[in-house]
Amino acid sequence: MRFIFVRHGKTHFNEINLTQGWCDSPLSKVGIRQVENISKQLEQYQIDKAYTSPLGRAVQTANIILSKKGIEPIYEERFKEVNFGILEGISTELVRKLNIESPDWLEDLDMDYRPYEGEDIHDVISKHHEALQKIIQVSSDDDTILIVGHGCSLYGFLKSLFFKGQFFEFPNNATAIIVDYSNEKFSLEQILDPII
Repeated sequence: MRFIFVRHGKTHFNEINLTQGWCDSPLSKVGIRQVENISKQLEQYQIDKAYTSPLGRAVQTANIILSKKGIEPIYEERFKEVNFGILEGISTELVRKLNIESPDWLEDLDMDYRPYEGEDIHDVISKHHEALQKIIQVSSDDDTILIVGHGCSLYGFLKSLFFKGQFFEFPNNATAIIVDYSNEKFSLEQILDPII
């Protein structure tokens, strides 16, 4: 079984540095070009099933990638981004000043927005694991499965899958992370970055 995890393309909120979890903004022109590029790079893969976060930017990304594949994405609530609560839509610079995330959150995954009516990243990672296990149960060993999600949640999830103690960069917008799953083990095949 192969999984292709893709972070959504760049959005208008990404471009003006606004905190974007459950709140949403559409892909920007740059974001659309990024996704079109990664879609071309993924043409070599036969995609058998596709799942996406139901947030608009992820759905838009999935639809561009799948436009020539003849399959519709299944919306999966558990692949949503971390909910940043009342800090949604606020400047990321201002949010950083609150020190909610540890300075080294990329390594220790210390990100807890519950005091601000949001979520802890570990709860979001657990939801991703539940959704992935369900997908594995209903899929065949030779399936290639596209999963479109978000930066923080995908990063934390993938780090928990097979990057424990390893250096793993935060995925750029529209990055595709290709993962093999066999004998109940995940292994990284390749990381594709959009080139525009």
